[in-house]
Amino acid sequence: MLQGVLSNDERHEQMSKALGLPMLKKKNKFNDKWISIVCYGPSLEKTWKQIKYPMVTVSGAHDFMVSKGIVPSYHIDCDPREHKAKMLKKPHREISYLMASVCHPEFWNVLKGKQVRLWHLINGDDLETVAWVTKNHPEGIDSMIGGGSSVGMRAMNVLSALGYRRFRFYGFDCSFVDNQYAGEHLGKQQAKTFVRAGDRVFVTTRQLLQTAIEMEKFIETQDAEVVFHGDGLMQETAKILKQRKQNATGRKLDKREFYGRQPRQNGGFLSHGTKAK
Repeated sequence: MLQGVLSNDERHEQMSKALGLPMLKKKNKFNDKWISIVCYGPSLEKTWKQIKYPMVTVSGAHDFMVSKGIVPSYHIDCDPREHKAKMLKKPHREISYLMASVCHPEFWNVLKGKQVRLWHLINGDDLETVAWVTKNHPEGIDSMIGGGSSVGMRAMNVLSALGYRRFRFYGFDCSFVDNQYAGEHLGKQQAKTFVRAGDRVFVTTRQLLQTAIEMEKFIETQDAEVVFHGDGLMQETAKILKQRKQNATGRKLDKREFYGRQPRQNGGFLSHGTKAK
């Protein structure tokens, strides 16, 4: 797991500035609907016309879609850094913003008057933040949500709280060729590394590779269906995992059989046996 960008004290200070906004209320049961999660990887430039409602954007995919005249159903963000708030330049009154309380306070200025629902981000076994919420915001105990190290991973947990467990991903590439994102991004450029998936070699970063490893584990162990659109490291990994299971069963699998719950195999495809340099 990559180290967070803020200490817990810094995170709790930012969380305190969001208190007072309405909290996300979890559903009591799952539905059978699909929802599209729109990430900001470069393949989004080629797949955005295929995206179906309901849809949720993360990161810079929000302004990308709005600039195309497409208004997402939801937007999710959980990054505590100020530049993420500056990337959201086209807030829309019809979008429901499902925001982590740890987001930078500038977000609350950008989203003033919009539909905002908060949730408390919990990283792994961060009992310190659980204790902070219990003491300082007991009404938010039921709105604590865990998840992975990226907003794309975290979005599945937020949407699961709303009853979804069937996800279509767009722009969830975890790799790139020229540009790391589908458009402008104000964050720092990360060092490149290389990883092999099957017969293909992809350009990625440590953070993107970590996300791919987390997603690999998710689709092999969780009671959810996940489909990837576009082309990249994550999409190629999903194809290889599907082929691996087909070889093990000796028959062709449909999407429900592959992307539903299944036992963890010995060793992850990306987390073991790959070479990054």
